[in-house]
Amino acid sequence: MKRLACLMMLVCAISACGSRTPASAPTPQSHLAAQIDSALADPAFENAAWGIVIQSIDDGELLYRRNAYKLFMPASNMKLVTAAVTLAELGADHRVPTTLEMCGTMDAGVLNGDLLVVGGGDPSISARFNDESPTAVFEDWADALRERGIERITGRVVADDDRFEDVHIGPGWSWDYLDASYAAEIGALLLNDGALGLRFLPGDSVGDSASVTLDPPTSYVTFDGVVRTVEDTTDVDLSYSRDPFSNVVRLTGDISIQEDTLRRTVAVHDPTMYFATVLTETLRENGIEIAGDPVDRDDEPLLQCDSAVTVLQHLSPPVSEMIVPFLKVSQNQMGEMFMRYLGAAATDTGSVETGRRVVESQLTSWGISPRGYVYFDGSGLSRYNYLSPDTIVRLLRVMAQREDFDVFYDALPIAGEDGTLRNRFAGTRAERNARAKTGFISNARALSGYVTTRDGERLAFSLITNDFDVPVRVVEYAQDLVVELLANYSEAIEDR
Repeated sequence: MKRLACLMMLVCAISACGSRTPASAPTPQSHLAAQIDSALADPAFENAAWGIVIQSIDDGELLYRRNAYKLFMPASNMKLVTAAVTLAELGADHRVPTTLEMCGTMDAGVLNGDLLVVGGGDPSISARFNDESPTAVFEDWADALRERGIERITGRVVADDDRFEDVHIGPGWSWDYLDASYAAEIGALLLNDGALGLRFLPGDSVGDSASVTLDPPTSYVTFDGVVRTVEDTTDVDLSYSRDPFSNVVRLTGDISIQEDTLRRTVAVHDPTMYFATVLTETLRENGIEIAGDPVDRDDEPLLQCDSAVTVLQHLSPPVSEMIVPFLKVSQNQMGEMFMRYLGAAATDTGSVETGRRVVESQLTSWGISPRGYVYFDGSGLSRYNYLSPDTIVRLLRVMAQREDFDVFYDALPIAGEDGTLRNRFAGTRAERNARAKTGFISNARALSGYVTTRDGERLAFSLITNDFDVPVRVVEYAQDLVVELLANYSEAIEDR
């Protein structure tokens, strides 16, 4: 009887029995909150930490908050910060220079001395910006040198990367993935995002070794091991790896004889010498003799360079174009280059520390508290990075008020259409509506951006999930569901 009495008291309290005032009818906002809460209450997320902020761009109304001010590992959502500050500090039309200089004297088509290439921190000398040809820029340089009458160089290609400090990986990067192209080293001279393309072709017969071609073709890396040609199409296992600070790529496994080709990429060690080596090889392939081997200016002095003469200055595409692959396909090396370039523009030396100071100063000017972030690299690959959902939404709202907002907005992945959101949101109201930046590192998944409701109201949102122990797709499903709820949201009661 006592337990029954206690239960009756609890039921009475919940149902407001007696003369208490009935609970008010749910509002559209409370209904939305209940739907989100229900989605996140799934037992699959028992160990997960969720941070969410959803706020109107138009009037600043907060529609939902959960752990808004707590710090989460944002993964590539950190690229939103880097892109926003890069736009604000440099401007959409800014271009990054790389300079070729003659250190020596000219005599009848011969440069008696060295060809100096001075890196400015251009992240665009790559296949992605040059019709899928990683050496297209170098081929143009060869044409320009011949037009200047240079047919032979008695010295070497000397690479000057001093615009950035000689720290080529980000703080907090893991050593076990440094051979992966997404974690390639960076420097003031960067070719093809610091990566080398591998193309595997099966042999003519089962048991033959597969052939490997490189893009760009280069002697800079060597191979150890072989990939065998096999008949089976279901149980092949081709793998490759490179130890840190080595340019020997180990090959193992097999490829089906029925396979046309397999394409992979591997990061190289020492981006400066990779750049100088491929430049030397490309110039030679295009008719310019070079007597010596390429060198880093830090390792050997120039033969003679009392007065360098500029041969040409190459300019990158404008920032407005470069941030498109940075955000849409989440290209990590571009974020690291932007971060260091910001530091170099402010102090003449690009480093993590100088770039960080520029970013922090800009965020402060936007009214974003230092307590809402820990900024350690420009890409989000570092596990030292932290952002609060409130910080991200504040940033998104600041950008929405700027004159260059269209540049920022157009660079974001479009739901169901391109970039890292190409295969998400198909057939929903969020498709081609939401524009958002994804983020993923182990046990951290983020999605932040913009979406328009059924009423035409623009919302900024940030959804960050940390510490989950379920497949990533389960977290993505929940995040997608929240964005779909926002795309279907309406203040009109009759639409509930």
